[in-house]
Amino acid sequence: MKIKKHHNLNSSKWFIGLFLLIFNITSSIADELTLQAFDANYSLHIAGLNVGDSKLSLSQSGNLWRWQTSSEPRGVYSLLTNKKPYSETRFLLDDGRHLIQNLLISDEGDKNLYETAHFNWQKKQAKVLCKKVTSTASLSGDVYDYQSINWLVANMMKTAKKKLEVNFYVKGAIVKSVVKRIDDKNIEMAGQKISAWVYELTTAGSSSKLQYYFNPTTPLIPLKIEKFKPGKKTAILLLKSATWH
Repeated sequence: MKIKKHHNLNSSKWFIGLFLLIFNITSSIADELTLQAFDANYSLHIAGLNVGDSKLSLSQSGNLWRWQTSSEPRGVYSLLTNKKPYSETRFLLDDGRHLIQNLLISDEGDKNLYETAHFNWQKKQAKVLCKKVTSTASLSGDVYDYQSINWLVANMMKTAKKKLEVNFYVKGAIVKSVVKRIDDKNIEMAGQKISAWVYELTTAGSSSKLQYYFNPTTPLIPLKIEKFKPGKKTAILLLKSATWH
């Protein structure tokens, strides 16, 4: 069954499309984690205000897959900043392993936030450029980042694992992080309640934590992401639409 394209959150067609996405998509994604390219659109909310739009996508080129996330300000917030954060993660699948090959993080209007990392799994080493400083990081095991966590959670769902300690790339370093399932919730989207499993990500040395809401039938696409940081207002990404390719 093909998923129809849909675009507007404020129309009944949006919920019909989301319903089809969640409940009628082929079971291969949930059962075998067969990757399929997609585009998912989100609205960004801070303190109850819609301040921006974001897009998460997964695409394939040859034997390489690529996660991409881009954001841009909207409404009044666009008068305060012109930055457009972008991140990209290229990876290979090797016998069930998600092997990151390259990372790119940038932010329009701020050259200091340009960041790259190149992973050499044979040498178990990553070369990093962060804030104009070059460094080397050792690879002792698989590494994940804020985008590949979607693949990690999908595997946790498949194997019924509720907690994993993993190596995580953040701000030019590879640190220990914990991903765990903390709750089951019904979340309201377009006036309808949808079942979600909630996973929390915490990272060593950071006071921030992220919570990801996934419907188990479509684990690669978060329905909702919340970022909590002491002294800061909670940032929330809400799924608006998704298209499979």
